[in-house]
Amino acid sequence: MENNHAIKFGIFAGLGTVVFLFLFYWIEKTLMLSPSVIWSTIFLYLIGMYMAAVEVRKENEGYIDFRTALKAAFLVWAIANAIYHAYSYLLYNFLDKDMINVQKAYVSDQMKEMDGLISEDYLEQINQNIEILSYDLSTVISTYASSLIMGFLIAAIIARMVRRKPTFEAK
Repeated sequence: MENNHAIKFGIFAGLGTVVFLFLFYWIEKTLMLSPSVIWSTIFLYLIGMYMAAVEVRKENEGYIDFRTALKAAFLVWAIANAIYHAYSYLLYNFLDKDMINVQKAYVSDQMKEMDGLISEDYLEQINQNIEILSYDLSTVISTYASSLIMGFLIAAIIARMVRRKPTFEAK
């Protein structure tokens, strides 16, 4: 049953993230690319991870070990992030093929604002990386895989917060 809660909250967090980002995309494409918008979606993940672990704890009469809580929380992250990356892949490659150019222009503009704050060599290197930026399937898969590391760490923190061992009174 623990997987059912994780799947449910993972889907909610993933779809919530997609809807949230799509609203910003609909208003203005560059808003969706804003780091504050992108990073704010993590709250949906955190809520889903926490709720899944708490629901599993409720099913176990108020007790949950670290490993079970970790599994539930991490599964939420993995599902939600898979939905997010699938949406991004579809957006960039099928729904709005110009989105990669919008992203390149956005990042380039952000780098121009940092003129004087970072070295010319580093700025040139970043601009070269922007030019070869793509959102193909291998990029999506590698980004998703590397995001699982952060998701695991966050899931471990949440598991530590919600775990509760049964206490037995001495007779």
